[in-house]
Amino acid sequence: MDFFKKAGLSLGVALLALACCAQTYNITTFGAKGDGKTLNTRAIQATIDRCFNQGGGEVIVPAGNYYTGTLFLKSRVYLHLMPGAVIQGSNNPLDYPDHNILAAKKFGTITHNGLFVETMKALIIADQAEQVGIIGKGTVRGAGDAAVYQLGINKDGKPKNLFFIRCTDVLLRDVHVLNAAQITISISGCKKVNIDGIFVQSLSNWNCDGVDVDAQDVTISNCIIDSEDDALCFKSEYLNQFCENITVTNCVVSSLCNGIKLGTGSRSGFRNVTVNNCVIKKASFNGYRHWKMPPSIVHLPDTQSVNTGIVILGVDGGLVENISFSNIVMTDVLSPIFIRVGKRFLNPEQKPSVMRHISIQNVRAECRSIIPLIIAGLEESPIEQVQLSNLQISIPIAVSADSLKTFPTTISENVKGYPENRLTFGTKLPSSAFYVRHVRGLIMRDVSVHYPTNEARPALHFDDTKAIKLKNILLNGHHLELQPALLVQKNSDAVEVIH
Repeated sequence: MDFFKKAGLSLGVALLALACCAQTYNITTFGAKGDGKTLNTRAIQATIDRCFNQGGGEVIVPAGNYYTGTLFLKSRVYLHLMPGAVIQGSNNPLDYPDHNILAAKKFGTITHNGLFVETMKALIIADQAEQVGIIGKGTVRGAGDAAVYQLGINKDGKPKNLFFIRCTDVLLRDVHVLNAAQITISISGCKKVNIDGIFVQSLSNWNCDGVDVDAQDVTISNCIIDSEDDALCFKSEYLNQFCENITVTNCVVSSLCNGIKLGTGSRSGFRNVTVNNCVIKKASFNGYRHWKMPPSIVHLPDTQSVNTGIVILGVDGGLVENISFSNIVMTDVLSPIFIRVGKRFLNPEQKPSVMRHISIQNVRAECRSIIPLIIAGLEESPIEQVQLSNLQISIPIAVSADSLKTFPTTISENVKGYPENRLTFGTKLPSSAFYVRHVRGLIMRDVSVHYPTNEARPALHFDDTKAIKLKNILLNGHHLELQPALLVQKNSDAVEVIH
């Protein structure tokens, strides 16, 4: 017992000594002024450079409002924002130089032109840094509400807030990151990333994803994200470099677009992604994305909503496998889940994406539209081995028999266009709860759907499917029966229904 006490005391002394000896550099020592108007770019950068040149440590940002242009973080340097500290992005576009990233060979996903991105603008950039990050109870605030950055949807020239590219050992902890002009936080081509306890809010411009991650070996936990565009979005924008080995836990994400998304960029693909214990809900404010759909399509269309809660995409030739979502609550979603293989781009072998081994369980979804849950592969690349279990879905809106007459008899699919539930197949689908197309091996177990009794469409529609097992499926409290009024099978092997 004495040995363990002594060992614990020695370890505590060692850690205390390490903390005491850690090098810290205060930006005010280098001339930074927190008055909200002095341009501090040179002073803060000088502090970062000194810290880096001395072997690393912490750059301390004390309480105050520090107006600045682009800052470049470097290896072994951690920006420590004290309570009350604000790194405020400049309103002047000249304060954000174009940073060349062409050597990274990163594909773009906003312009969708299939070319490598040449430059990037951001308030804080780390490029090929190791052991780098931002910590503390302070704030990084962009200039997203500045008139000069109100350029419209999918327009270049707007700086991100944080941009980490080709970095290793990235840490973001406790900080607030607000008001970006474009993507709020972008982690691109990185390895070993830890994001914990951060608060993200960006609602004052277009294309303001909350957190975008294209990385390997990633943990994301205890975060709150409130965003105009996708809240938590995983990307695969490099060839021969998967976005993989990722866990997400205990997060609350709010969006005017999609809640938690894999894609659209899916060049190499996604592997080994686990998302657990998360809430998905509408953004706190809607200044931009007002879905132009009538009340026959969307319940309460003038109230902001999430487009789709969970999105899993393979549309650029990559592999998507071993993806798991569990214990998810989502509210105000137009539709709960969109899983799609498409052909926006092909891989270097001129083949489309492949998707397999998808598991989604323990989900409660409160929907707002007539757009069903969609699982759709391609005829030449069907989605394989999907399991859905313990889903509770409520739909407050229905398609009447008269309205159904306006629905197309044949559902076309946009295989090359931008993949989204409202765009790929349109908003008028032939089923109310599940639309499944080009799928091999689907198990649905313990699924309960509630919808208005005047719904004229069948609850489930299967097109070109094989090996489908449906166990304990309840529709308005009644077990699913094999009858066309409830389930349609088109070009499919017999669906097995088990009570």
